[in-house]
Amino acid sequence: MESFKHSCPYCGQHVDYTAGYCGRQIQCPICGNTITFPALPPKGGAQALRVNQKPARKWAWVPHGLFLFLRDFPHWKTVAQCVVPFLIVGALLAGAAYVKTKFIESPAPPEEPIVQADPGAWQKMTDLTRAEQAVRQQINVVEQARVWAATTERSRTLAHRQFPGNSNPFAVKSADETAQKAQSDYNKARERFSVLLREYQQLGGTKDYHPLN
Repeated sequence: MESFKHSCPYCGQHVDYTAGYCGRQIQCPICGNTITFPALPPKGGAQALRVNQKPARKWAWVPHGLFLFLRDFPHWKTVAQCVVPFLIVGALLAGAAYVKTKFIESPAPPEEPIVQADPGAWQKMTDLTRAEQAVRQQINVVEQARVWAATTERSRTLAHRQFPGNSNPFAVKSADETAQKAQSDYNKARERFSVLLREYQQLGGTKDYHPLN
């Protein structure tokens, strides 16, 4: 009887068949997948079927099949979700070990000596600032008193010219008293400035303040 050979499209196993099996389907005895024989064989023959197993070629499909299995594996995303956390934890542990070796376990630099500040330095600086502000304010007071004293002195001179011979004693007396009071206030302001300037200099002040003459 004449037989023909047909290869399994899944595993490559050769199966011998006769003309009676043309167009029929069987399960591959190796991989279990369905094999369909050609509908028209080259020649007719008896109805017989024989599996031609060749162990030497049984594993010839393995590399190709492994590649197809890895390519079509449907659970790669799940595998990645399981593997990625381990990779992250491993990277963190490696980084922590590097930092510990590089920085934490390195010898600490020698401590710089601590300089003790004068506990009264802040109070001295505060007192000096207040004294300087008082001197500046008193300069304004002196200037205002000087302007007022000069104004009242001109008013007194004008009153004496307008009322010669004490023709209006009330006006002349009022101008004299106002001018004298303004001059007295000006002198007191200058004395107060001198006192504040000495206090400022005693606290360490070096600026040279002088009121306008």
